[in-house]
Amino acid sequence: MHEVFMRRCFELALQGAGMVSPNPMVGAVLVREGKILAEGFHAKHGGPHAEAALFHNYPDTDLSGCDLYINLEPCSHTKKLTPPCAPEIIARRVSRVIISNIDPNPQVAGNGIKMLEAAGIQVITGVLSDEGEKLNEIFFHRMRTGLPFITLKAASTLDGKIALNNGESKWITSQESRLDAHYGRLLHDAVMIGAETLRRDNPALTVRLPHKTLERQPYRLILTASGKIPKDVQVFTDEHRHRTFVITHEETRIDFLPPQQVIRLSTLRPFPFEELYQKLSQLGIHSLWLEGGSNLHTLFLAHKQVSKVQIYLAPKIMGQGINIFDFKLPDIASLIEFQNTEVTTIGSDIKVTGKFHH
Repeated sequence: MHEVFMRRCFELALQGAGMVSPNPMVGAVLVREGKILAEGFHAKHGGPHAEAALFHNYPDTDLSGCDLYINLEPCSHTKKLTPPCAPEIIARRVSRVIISNIDPNPQVAGNGIKMLEAAGIQVITGVLSDEGEKLNEIFFHRMRTGLPFITLKAASTLDGKIALNNGESKWITSQESRLDAHYGRLLHDAVMIGAETLRRDNPALTVRLPHKTLERQPYRLILTASGKIPKDVQVFTDEHRHRTFVITHEETRIDFLPPQQVIRLSTLRPFPFEELYQKLSQLGIHSLWLEGGSNLHTLFLAHKQVSKVQIYLAPKIMGQGINIFDFKLPDIASLIEFQNTEVTTIGSDIKVTGKFHH
């Protein structure tokens, strides 16, 4: 039964997707004698945590005999916008707490569990821990490495082409794949493209999902060396234009944007990834969804800056065209390999995901 209620926690947690960053997605379920009494989830950054939302929905102060299921260890520290959850669980006299993952945040990292156990509450951990880790892979990665989680997304033919030689690319993959990619955007703080993709496609780079209204859209990042980018495209003119940033050299001329929307780097060759990540962190950007094109994909992959790939393969052959990647390796032993591979079908396409362990 633990797995059933924990999977419900995962379902609840996902309702906060796109709204809770830099926090993790968390759901909570209160159970007595096998029946759910109340549920809660973390809905947005700065708002009540999952446990607090649950207690608001079920204000009984004596929860003796109840089990509380949470996919992440309850917090125990006060260095945040909301009160700690572990003391509230103790105050409500919950009998048992079942957890999927221990929080990798150094300010928690087992301290919430120790606090519960010291109060006489039984704690069970590790329930569906692999699924819980996958749910919050972005948060876990940042806490463990201090680096942004970077997903490289591409849509290509079976022979690895993302566009014709003239740049035409709409649409290689199916509508189902494009919708799935929008959900990928939702999970990341920012969507990033190169200037050529901006000039060629004029993309909106927003999350557009049926039956889901977002209070905020991801940031949109445009990388350009020359600064020669059109100012009348969607990302600079729509209602979310204040969330569009241009990344360029410190001496590149960008006249049509406020200075605060231009991220200036000391150099572009070699590309200063660490400097970029520091500046993005200051904006609250801890995860990137790389949408291309080929130059951007090659830059990040060749320098081993990618955490995950998510490639949609259409059952089509293009022949001549623009490749997903454009770099040379010295030998077969140098092939870039990804692990934890998953292959699924979406519409008529094949979706391949994998993680890199550098």
